[in-house]
This record gives sequence, C-alpha cells and structure tokens, in this order.
Amino acid sequence: MGLTPPAGAVPSGSTVPRYETAVPGNAASSRNGVPSGDTVDVWWSDTRAVAVTPAGPAALDRGERDRAEAFLFPADRHRYQVAHVMLRQVLASYTGIAPGALPLSREPCPRCGEPGRPVLRPRSGAPAVPSFSLAHSGDMVVIAVAGRPVGVDVEQDGDRCVCSLAGELHPADTAWVTGLGSEPERHQAIITCWVRAEAVLKCTGQGIGHGLGGFPVRPGRSAGLSAGGCTVRGLAAPAGYRAAVALAGGAAPAVRVPAERRG
Repeated sequence: MGLTPPAGAVPSGSTVPRYETAVPGNAASSRNGVPSGDTVDVWWSDTRAVAVTPAGPAALDRGERDRAEAFLFPADRHRYQVAHVMLRQVLASYTGIAPGALPLSREPCPRCGEPGRPVLRPRSGAPAVPSFSLAHSGDMVVIAVAGRPVGVDVEQDGDRCVCSLAGELHPADTAWVTGLGSEPERHQAIITCWVRAEAVLKCTGQGIGHGLGGFPVRPGRSAGLSAGGCTVRGLAAPAGYRAAVALAGGAAPAVRVPAERRG
C-alpha cells in the first residue's frame, strides 16, 4: 500500500473522519464521481497515523521526490510524503488513472504568469477532470475536490502570538482585528481570516505570493462570504486547527466527506 492508515487515524474526539486509502499501491480504481454543482469533497488525514510504504514515494514525480529528500528532519519529510501520496491516491479514485501516471501540471498565475496552482490536464475523449486543492499544517492534511476551481487551507493554531500578521490582511479586516478586546480574540480572528484568504487565493490560482490583503474576509458576516470571485466558508477541523474552503462562483460550498459517505 502507498499509504497505510490504521484504525483511528485521526485522534479520538476530533470532528474529522478517519482517512481511508483511496487506491491500493499504484493501481487505479475509479470509485468516486467528480462532485457536481456546489458540492466539494473534503478529505482529511492525520500524518502521525499513516505509514508511508515504498510504493507511495514511487508514485511521486521527480520534483516531489527531490523536495521530500531536501527536508532536514525525517518528520517533515514524512508529512510531505503523506500529503502528496494521499493527493495522488485521492485523485486516482476520481479519474481511474494510476497515481504515478496522473497528468499533473501547473497553471500560470493569472497575475504574473509564473507557474501557479497544480491542475490535472484533461485528456482527449476522457471524462472531465476534477479541480483540487491541497493544504497541510502541523500533522494534518486536507484535500478539496470539486467540479470547478476550488481552494482549501488549514493552519495549526499554535501558541505563538500572531498579532504582527494583522497588517497582512485587507485594511478592513486589520481594523476589525485590532479593535478586538483581547489577545486571544485577535489571535483566533487573524488565523480565521488567514485561512479564508489563502483558500480564496488558491481558488483563483494566485497563491499568497501576491499578498493576502486584496479583499476582506471578516468571518461572521454571512454563511457564504464572496471574495475574489469565489465563495468561502469555514471547515470543521480537528482541535487546534482552523480551515476554510473556497469555490469559484457565488454559491456557498456544500461540503461532503467521502470517507463518511462510503461508510
């Protein structure tokens, strides 16, 4: 198996379901339909409970293997490998293409033209390919899959003060954050705004290299907040993490958890 998740792969008490391996080894098995309409499939994994076997890294491309080997600490290498092997296995379950043969490439950034978000290249005569987004922070990995551009982000809610990051947000969000009455409130607000803004930038294909302050993402104003041509909402995440997902268009993403759906 490329990934071997034992029972209870996510810590007990978490709101996130156990990740189920999508594909054994490097085989292809199309079991999931590409989400339609406003539906977004969300896959989670706790990297502490997933063993990477030799078949997993073998499915990665040269660039992914080189980046994995560049990590100084084995724990960081493991997290990276789990995230990228999991992504390939999840995509294989929608396309029927073996993880190591997936036609992955990068779209140019719509602002600067540099290589941007990863995408699946469509094949002539083949069914439509899903849009996807990958994020990982700390020990958690999250993947969003949809029928149109999608972005997802997760951030670990660490102990370090993040108040200095308020200035990176949209001026309206910065003003709201700095007006909150306590440091814990500001801390949570900044992280919430951060994951929302990054999810939108991933959805549009710009990434965070051009900054997070181009649009307001203050939470609590609506169930589905429009920003940058996308609609963004928070995601239920394990204790100690915050996450958000953005979907192109004006309708709020309807989140579906494939592992729960299959039972």
